[in-house]
Amino acid sequence: MENIIKVGMLGMGNMGRAHSAQLRQLPNVQIVALCSDPIDDAVNYNQQNDTDYPVYQDFDKMLDETEMDVLYVCLPPFAHNGQLEKAAAKGIHIFEEKPIALTLERGQSMADAVQQAGVKSQVGYHMRFGGAIKRLKQLIDSGVTGKPTLFSANYECNSLHTPWWIDVNKSGGQILEQIIHLYDVALYLMGDAGSVTGFVTNLCHTDVPGYTVEDTSAVAIRFASGALGTITGSNCAIPGRWDGHFRIVFENLVADFFDHNHAKLTFTKEDNRVEELSFDTPVTFDEDEYFMAVVRGERPEITPISHGLKGLQLVMGLYDEAHGIDVGAAHGCIGRRVG
Repeated sequence: MENIIKVGMLGMGNMGRAHSAQLRQLPNVQIVALCSDPIDDAVNYNQQNDTDYPVYQDFDKMLDETEMDVLYVCLPPFAHNGQLEKAAAKGIHIFEEKPIALTLERGQSMADAVQQAGVKSQVGYHMRFGGAIKRLKQLIDSGVTGKPTLFSANYECNSLHTPWWIDVNKSGGQILEQIIHLYDVALYLMGDAGSVTGFVTNLCHTDVPGYTVEDTSAVAIRFASGALGTITGSNCAIPGRWDGHFRIVFENLVADFFDHNHAKLTFTKEDNRVEELSFDTPVTFDEDEYFMAVVRGERPEITPISHGLKGLQLVMGLYDEAHGIDVGAAHGCIGRRVG
């Protein structure tokens, strides 16, 4: 019988609950403990799912008392304070929800801890698992697309989300906490970034008490290859909708993405032949299943913590200085090299 992978859960909010539900469906995977602060979130999960996992409020106590192979870190950005580093030092593999940290110092500490311990890691950039994105990545890797030249993306929503989300000191901002998925896709399909510049501002929420994150952003990226990119974002758009679209112009192909599972590929060197892509890939389930295979040594890491650090460097390279600006009263403009 195949060895059981024992998983501890840290953080039982929306993402912790989602991953727990999916891990329970996987063969030879066993959740061994839940940790949340407040502990009520973990207790409620057991009650609502008729489970009896040991629950903790003190992470250090869980780490000392629980034998685990994998730790799922599903904390909001502000709650990271060394838990990953402690687990990695004990040889525990790490699944880390995005963004990995609020600061480059913490992100670097996480990446160093994983590297020094030699454990496997994966960041929750689920868009990489979309069927349409996987198809395009195959074409890129095989050379069919030719070199990438332009990446353009837009993300729109209209929501106050959770109380901590609107506080820049807790979420880091809309780009870092939310739109970072599109920044990751850009890095995944276009290659490393070289420099970044842009604007962030608050235009629609100046009268919302405690709202200190940007609700509008426009960013330009120069990739290391010389290719260019733009990513815009808004939290002033259509209520109840979360829309992310992007287009990539390659030397031999144009890819229009409606989401990670749906796209249209136009082969510009083949008389504009069109390939319509439509998948129903359950990306968050697939990322959990994939990471269990990584832990077993059956697959290579696809989104290690080092990639999470690159995304953090790109976003913080854009607007870490803007965090010192009252975005309710001023506009931030920053530009710098990445890395």
